[in-house]
Amino acid sequence: MVENVRILLAVVLVAIAPITMFAQDAEQATKEALDKLEQMSVEVNSFVGDVRFDESDVNSLIDLWEEYSEIGEDEYETEEGIEFESLLNDDRYLQWAESHNLDADDWARNTVRITMMIYREQMLEAAKIMPEQMAQQMAMIEEQREQFGEEMYQQIKQGMEESAQYSKAIAENARSLPEPTAAEQAILDQYRAELMMLMESDEEDDYYGDDEYYEDEEYYEEDEY
Repeated sequence: MVENVRILLAVVLVAIAPITMFAQDAEQATKEALDKLEQMSVEVNSFVGDVRFDESDVNSLIDLWEEYSEIGEDEYETEEGIEFESLLNDDRYLQWAESHNLDADDWARNTVRITMMIYREQMLEAAKIMPEQMAQQMAMIEEQREQFGEEMYQQIKQGMEESAQYSKAIAENARSLPEPTAAEQAILDQYRAELMMLMESDEEDDYYGDDEYYEDEEYYEEDEY
């Protein structure tokens, strides 16, 4: 489930990044990203079904997050997308759940519901401030129009306009994810800071702990010179 959140955020970043060159390639990449988001929202809604979590479920997720994230959740990603159901047939996960006296099916579905609701909140909150941010960025671009040159200015402007459209699409997709009940919302409000800290910490560890990241950075720096 940790990997699911990473993938969602990754495709969102692809979709909202300003497009300054290779417009056709960027447009195709963004379309694929939005298609993947749509597919994942369908998968999420199907997987969580009528599941409802309570405070004990959130506490369990917080207590076991780090341990669970080491299981190797990226095994549930395929070229076609995330297969949530495959987790429930994975021996490693089932043995881990049993070792903690967890209902494997219930814990998995509750965890997906909780993490996707946090993601949903993030995307909708970002959508609220996006227009103001876009306006500020456009103002800065206008001020530097002569420095950019007309061709680059038009490319950046087009990229910003397309980013605004895609951000709206992302917000619409987020609205299609499960919406918390009043009871669930109260629990999320109470534990949001802890949940966000866990998710952000795990994402940073994954990024900076990747040997390929360092190799790519070293290669890039050498290539620059």
